[in-house]
Amino acid sequence: MNVDVMRKNMDRLQAGETTIAELKGIGEDEMAAGIRAGRLLIARGEHLAAAEVLSGLALYDPYRPDVWHALEELFRREQMPQQANLFASLARAMAA
Repeated sequence: MNVDVMRKNMDRLQAGETTIAELKGIGEDEMAAGIRAGRLLIARGEHLAAAEVLSGLALYDPYRPDVWHALEELFRREQMPQQANLFASLARAMAA
């Protein structure tokens, strides 16, 4: 990838016009599968692994409320209500 394309992509990321997922060609099906995997890890009690999966998904596409809802669920199970409430607020903001 040439420098001009990289700069344009960085500008688009900073402006909120694209996501890392879009730039990497990660589609809806892959993101949904990742969220399902994160939720399965939560259900199994594998919270650290779930946090790693879900935080990566949030980085790749921070505009998905379902990612933030899954993180909310994780932190509620960890009995961390302040963090859970933050993620719930983010999910509501993304859905609005």
